Amino acid sequence: MAGITAVLVGFTGHGAADAAPRAETGRPGLPAASRNVELRAAIPETEGAISINFLRYRDRDVMFLSGEFGLKTFDVTDLDAPVPLDHLTKRELALPGDDPEQSFWENEDVDVDPKRKLVFLARERSAFGREQGEGQPTGVYFVSAADPAHLELLSFAPMGTGHITTCVNDCSYLWTTGYDGTPSTDPDPYRISGKVFVTDIRDPRHPRTLDQHVDLHRNQGETHMTHDVQVDAEGVAWVAGTGGTRGYHTRGWHRDPLTGRVRQATAVDPVPYAGGAAPPPDMPTSFSHNSFRPVGATLADGPRPTREHPAGSLLLHTEEAFGSPTCEDQGRFVISSLEGSRDGESWRATPERPFHLRTVGVWSPDDQEGTLPGPDAFCSAHYFDVHRRIVAYSWYQQGTRFLDITDPTAPRQVGYWRPEGAVSFAPYWHRGRVFLADLARGVEILKLTKGAYDAQASGTSVTLRTRPVSVSFRPLENPRERLPLAPDPVYGSACPMLVGRGCGSGSACC
Repeated sequence: MAGITAVLVGFTGHGAADAAPRAETGRPGLPAASRNVELRAAIPETEGAISINFLRYRDRDVMFLSGEFGLKTFDVTDLDAPVPLDHLTKRELALPGDDPEQSFWENEDVDVDPKRKLVFLARERSAFGREQGEGQPTGVYFVSAADPAHLELLSFAPMGTGHITTCVNDCSYLWTTGYDGTPSTDPDPYRISGKVFVTDIRDPRHPRTLDQHVDLHRNQGETHMTHDVQVDAEGVAWVAGTGGTRGYHTRGWHRDPLTGRVRQATAVDPVPYAGGAAPPPDMPTSFSHNSFRPVGATLADGPRPTREHPAGSLLLHTEEAFGSPTCEDQGRFVISSLEGSRDGESWRATPERPFHLRTVGVWSPDDQEGTLPGPDAFCSAHYFDVHRRIVAYSWYQQGTRFLDITDPTAPRQVGYWRPEGAVSFAPYWHRGRVFLADLARGVEILKLTKGAYDAQASGTSVTLRTRPVSVSFRPLENPRERLPLAPDPVYGSACPMLVGRGCGSGSACC
């Protein structure tokens, strides 16, 4: 009876159900469960992809791809036929003492300066196989992309962290986030120390990291790890990390809620604006990975404003956490209200008197169509991008999900792309396509079909369809192979690495 006994894949089990439709990826042996998503292209030799950004050059549209391999550029003027332009290799990025055969790590959200045509690459402690005790330089590389077909490495700025770096004030400064190197014996990576390092980059050949730091005491009055910075359409810089997401004015004159006085905000001395932590039931680790506040020019990308949730009052942020193999109770997408957080509440909070934002909506792939059942899938929310009220969302091995957030209280899945062998890191909306950085599979270019927009217009979710016979099976003698993932030496499973690719037998690609 072994041929009859099987493991269901491609859906959550609710009796006999139709498996998610499969689409061929062009990569043999790796089919994808998908609904309302069309694969337009898969870019070869991009495995190890981590993050993407874009710049416009008159009549040329260029993609910048950061990954374990360094930095690559592609002409994507024809969205479905990318053309390679240049590759800044690991060997070119290696510092004295590095092993260039090991992987570059991690630059989790590559940023660019559209005016000066600069690219910024953050370097983590474990880059090039560096281990504790042998020196682990961190900081930011500055790359000229004046000619995207001939990248030029300008400088490297050492600093106390190098996980993610973000432009503020029109790229006059960088805010760089992550673990700050403070010795820690706490086994919980979410509790290690962090701060925002501020670097003056008005002269990119001679960047200057300042002594002042931003976003201390971020977790109910205690200093814990910063992770990501996103600048909204009104110029507010949102810092995500342990303790939630907090926004700062970095220019102009604003009332400082901690003093009650109006003062000038700068990148070095910003004025607190709003934000805080989601309630523990919704974000148990309190680790906010990244965020988005729909406002101004991006207001139409976020939920539709209402009297209860007016323009600029909502914060979309995500918990990266791996305590739940199905994301049932952590590692989820959270929409919070900023109301009641604009008077310095998060900055005044203490462990004894904590402050939490009010949750408006929550979503996870748990019990959704397209979700791999069982504990062998790597599940957590990661990066997301928003366009016309649809969130493109990476969930590691649970793939890329497309959520209609028109109603922030009830996010709905209108499409998904969940290939076998995926480690979905980050999707990026660009000119009607979604460019997906997948650590294992490389870059894939996706397009939503009419069915997704029909589901959005009707306010419905893609759902499982009952069908008594047509079920997709994987025989027990050929089970799904668990991906060779290893925890990051500093961040643990929050930043998984692939094991063994080009790093020697059994070692982590770090």
